[in-house]
Amino acid sequence: MPAIRFVLGDNSLTFSRGIQYPVAKPVEKTQVIDRTGGGTLQVEDLGVTIRQFPIVFRSLPLADYEALIIWHNEIANGAANTFTYYDEDGVANQVKLLTPRLDFQQTSYQRFGGELLLEVVG
Repeated sequence: MPAIRFVLGDNSLTFSRGIQYPVAKPVEKTQVIDRTGGGTLQVEDLGVTIRQFPIVFRSLPLADYEALIIWHNEIANGAANTFTYYDEDGVANQVKLLTPRLDFQQTSYQRFGGELLLEVVG
């Protein structure tokens, strides 16, 4: 299984360990759903489908974590910049990083665990 990686221009971050299963790939259809006073269901389709990639890291090496902090703060600039995410199957997706705060825990010596949320744009 290829390691996941992020690419933006000449910058890239390839994680030294492959992603751990299970891998979530939720898809959300954006709709407003409500009921009338008579109980009839009303649905307004907003015409947008949202695809997200929640990525869970367990035992991420310190070097990868430090590189991720740089990516988050300087390259992706939080959610400001769109970049290419190559998933565990090598498929490229244009995404934004929707994790405003990296809140990774140190799980053992020089190992970190935490989550990122990426959302497909375009």
